[in-house]
Amino acid sequence: MAQSINRSVSAQESNIQEMEKDDQCHLESRYECPICIYWLNEPVLTSCGHRFCRKCITSWLRKENACPVDNKPLSMDSDIFPDNFTRREILQIKKPCPNATFGCSTNVSPVEMDAHVLICEFRKRTTNYTCYFARCGCQFMAPTQEALEAHVRNEMGHHLQLLMETFSKTNNLDAESRFWDAPAKTNGAPPAAGAGSPNLMRAMYERIVVLEQKQQEMQAKIENMREQLSKTCSLAEIQAKYTDGVLLWQIGQFQSKVRAMSANPNIMFYSGEAYTSPHGYKFCARINISPKVRDYIGLHVHMMQSENDYHLDWPFNGRIRISMIHPKNFHESQTDTIMSKPEILAFHRPTQEGISPRGFGFLEYASITDIERRGFILRDTLTIKIQINIV
Repeated sequence: MAQSINRSVSAQESNIQEMEKDDQCHLESRYECPICIYWLNEPVLTSCGHRFCRKCITSWLRKENACPVDNKPLSMDSDIFPDNFTRREILQIKKPCPNATFGCSTNVSPVEMDAHVLICEFRKRTTNYTCYFARCGCQFMAPTQEALEAHVRNEMGHHLQLLMETFSKTNNLDAESRFWDAPAKTNGAPPAAGAGSPNLMRAMYERIVVLEQKQQEMQAKIENMREQLSKTCSLAEIQAKYTDGVLLWQIGQFQSKVRAMSANPNIMFYSGEAYTSPHGYKFCARINISPKVRDYIGLHVHMMQSENDYHLDWPFNGRIRISMIHPKNFHESQTDTIMSKPEILAFHRPTQEGISPRGFGFLEYASITDIERRGFILRDTLTIKIQINIV
């Protein structure tokens, strides 16, 4: 690393728990503000034990002087406390951008989603899909293929009505322009021309009902299989086990993350997880603004609790190689190597579920100004590579 990039190796504690991988995108009651009925934004905890968005409870207490849940008296000055633990949990939940179907691969926390959508480069890439029954009079236009398929499934009765109206109108035209009638069998002999029209419509209706029922059954089977898979092991967990001790962290939306951390030093961002081997140690990384020099980011590696911990040797003994990858010239990438120290608790077996609260790394990893000046940011993304080898 250039001489201008100052670092100090240290262990630092951050109270955090691993979020459940299953159902990350659903709003749980513990993360829901009782006032706005949405994700807690800058959560605060009241003296009576309820959580609210900071702005929601502030606005409420300007008009009322009691908790909106249990009506106990509350004071803005003495009964409202920042809930940084819950805030960090919510920030770790990652949801795909609504424009994912148009090519956006960004995953952000629910409270950052609105801000991301406003600047998402894929937000204008929309196409209107015309309903399959447009020729019968349906004027529905869908923004996505999935929305169109959902419309067709949910509006089956309406489309049948349109078909019958179209058929009725056509039936009043000249004989040359009438729909062809399916020949219904009567003792093996075809009926007279035009006699099969009601039977044809009835057969079509029955067929559609049967197909709809089969579609619903298939959907139920798919949901059941998806639920069973989610209970076993997610694709991300499988991929993490076979990284061979290498964590490649592409920190997207780097500028917005820096602004968020600068505005609130308690905000931290965590990488995905990785394993030294399928049955080895589990770890992740974290960045935050340096508490001493605000132009520097700190970088720490955290051990994580896993199903392998019972048979591994503790404390962890190995080499940690951290590289900041230059996106255009690999030879300009910056690399540091640190060795584990058994006396530091960051390398001991995690005693709580999720991420170990103690990390090991750099309080002042790199100057943000220097990172940008030297071209380490490409498409608002900084790439960090961490490789752990057991000694």
